[in-house]
Amino acid sequence: MFEIRQGHVLHSRYRLDGPLRAGGMGMVWRAYDVRLSRVVAVKFANPAAALTFQGRDEMLKRFQQEAGVAARFTNTGVASVYDFGEEHGHFYLVMELVQGSTLDELMDECGPLELSVAASIIVPICAVLAAAHRAGIVHRDLKPSNVMVSEQGHTKVLDFGIARVEGTAVDTRLTRTGRNPGSPGYMAPEQYEGKQVTGRSDLYALGCLLYEMLAGRPVFPQDDEFALLHMHTTVPPDALGGLREGLPEAVLDLVDRLLAKDPADRPASTDEVNKILRVHLPANGDDPPDDHVFPDPTRPFRLPFAPEDVPLTGPRVELPGTVSRTYRPRADAKDLHHEVRRLLGTEPAKAVDLLRERLPDLAEQYGLRAHEVLDLRFDLAEALLAQVDREAARDLYTAIRQDTADVDGLEMYRTRAEEGIARCG
Repeated sequence: MFEIRQGHVLHSRYRLDGPLRAGGMGMVWRAYDVRLSRVVAVKFANPAAALTFQGRDEMLKRFQQEAGVAARFTNTGVASVYDFGEEHGHFYLVMELVQGSTLDELMDECGPLELSVAASIIVPICAVLAAAHRAGIVHRDLKPSNVMVSEQGHTKVLDFGIARVEGTAVDTRLTRTGRNPGSPGYMAPEQYEGKQVTGRSDLYALGCLLYEMLAGRPVFPQDDEFALLHMHTTVPPDALGGLREGLPEAVLDLVDRLLAKDPADRPASTDEVNKILRVHLPANGDDPPDDHVFPDPTRPFRLPFAPEDVPLTGPRVELPGTVSRTYRPRADAKDLHHEVRRLLGTEPAKAVDLLRERLPDLAEQYGLRAHEVLDLRFDLAEALLAQVDREAARDLYTAIRQDTADVDGLEMYRTRAEEGIARCG
């Protein structure tokens, strides 16, 4: 029996390097494939969250379904699946690690998005949904946190865990908590009502995303689930044109039709959405968005096949109180992290020396708050603890906690720093 923890190697192949995010149905870890020498994401099922044995079995079936569904896609808009397995009762899915920002993070940072930026996100999602719907798959949980824009600007659709797949035995209309599958605020009226979902149910969620990107707020800015149920099933949304001036009539009409209460009144397919929005995509050679956006989803359209290590939208800029970002792949920092992880178990003193030699230059180059630099700072603290230098480790954890305080997107690092301080006694 093993515990899901940093440093464990799954099936002598996937070394767990640190948690990335957690949800009700599972948790995702950053890992390293020691056989193929590449960074991957490992998603674990979380059957302990189920309330009954039946719920546990259903959750595991959904997890296996997610693996099978994602593996069927060759579309670049879905993270590639590399492996699926089980070790001592822990089911896991090995996938491409997509580094970047989720759509909710992007909107939190940038506010309302330019139409060209929104189109650059929606059009790739349309391609994913078109492929899914042709295969009889309805996503059912399209929301900002399930859409990611990679550092290179590519849009990815995540989490097919509650997808409806034609012909499968787990096509239930209820989740383990007895609720209809989906996320409040982005569910179609027919989902709220427990009726049959179709591809047009995904189109309603797509309309919610497009509305929120352009308006700078959700269709119904409300947290209460019962209020959301009432609004999405019976209340017309505020007209987008009244919240955002200057949008083309064709786009306003498209949003209205996507958010129609009756599925029959929505566009027939994602192809129709694509045709309307693709005329607003940036062209090859266009300038970047007027407002600084990173990751920049317009880049694949403006600079097709451009090398990924060139500046995306301009020189690197340090903004106080925000996550430090750079437009280089940071391969040197990532390689150092993997080398240090290898040394920690047997030669922590060598790991300390290596980090103290190279970490200052990397911190100066990328910034103390860059994710790769934060990983290296945690590596150093762990190596110091391995040498029983608790005072130095505590000082480093404290510095990380201060550097990540009140910075959106770094909550996980702040929590890890607080846990490290507690370990130092």
